[in-house]
Amino acid sequence: MSLRTRQQSSQFIANTSLRARARRWWLAKSDAEQRSAISRAAMVCACAFGLTFALPTISSANTQKEAEADFREQTLRFAQAKDAGDAVRADPAAPAVMQHEWLRNVEYSLERDPDSATNRYGALERDAAVLAGMKSFEPAHLKRAEEMSTQMKCLAEAVYYEARSESTQGQIAVAEVIMNRVRDHRYPNSACGVVYQGATRTTGCQFTFTCDGAMARTPRGSRWEAAKSIAAHVYLDLDEPRTGGATHYHATYVNPVWNSGLIRTSRIGTHIFYRFPRGAEWASAKAAERARIAMARTEEGGADATIMTIDTPTTTQDLNAQSLNVLSPAP
Repeated sequence: MSLRTRQQSSQFIANTSLRARARRWWLAKSDAEQRSAISRAAMVCACAFGLTFALPTISSANTQKEAEADFREQTLRFAQAKDAGDAVRADPAAPAVMQHEWLRNVEYSLERDPDSATNRYGALERDAAVLAGMKSFEPAHLKRAEEMSTQMKCLAEAVYYEARSESTQGQIAVAEVIMNRVRDHRYPNSACGVVYQGATRTTGCQFTFTCDGAMARTPRGSRWEAAKSIAAHVYLDLDEPRTGGATHYHATYVNPVWNSGLIRTSRIGTHIFYRFPRGAEWASAKAAERARIAMARTEEGGADATIMTIDTPTTTQDLNAQSLNVLSPAP
């Protein structure tokens, strides 16, 4: 053996790396053993490859079977809950709330068992009920919102021009009078209708700012912002009534004849508030009014052309033609 061959053989034996040892192990085997090892390795790879695809399929099939069994069980409980709910609702003494669809959803989702509120079916039913309750917008609502905005603007204008120098309580009281008139069948059924009633006539406007040129000054500034906030507050019926249902008011420094025919309810700021008589109050109010008119005629030596009597109006048109308030322009 040549020196070079001996050196290569020595290096091969001396090489202790994993690759070299695996090579020596493989070369040491016979041809039959090598073929057998290759066959076993191919079989192991085929099995591993098959399991890689088979296990997810098996797992999915098991999950589906569990879900189907769970669904069947859940459906049975839903049917039982529905039967129980129907039995309760069939009772004549059952409260009306039992007919509410949302309550039925809650019935099914809770299944008469509070613990079931945490499962996926209960969560689904609860979410569906909540979303159904939140779904409130319809195209008609947009038109309604625009109408509300217009009405609140009219109310804000009345507050601004009639009472912007008043305290917040006084401004709320003026706005409340307007909304009391809206609710009174003897007046227009909208804030704008009440505020601008008679504004097209040279006399007879219900609120002086609508016919005395005050609106030539455009509302602006912090007082206008406050008036809009107060108008929205009162229009949405968020305030506590403070005028006793008043439909009229006048400044404290005047004493118009017509107030004797009404019932005084309160004084807020520089305004005194009144309402129409009710029932038996009409007789005493009319008597007080006649006495006041007679006194005024005696003092003045004749009938005052501005005196107006308060009788039970024959029609709404008759009443709406009357100017029943004396309002002071806001500074």
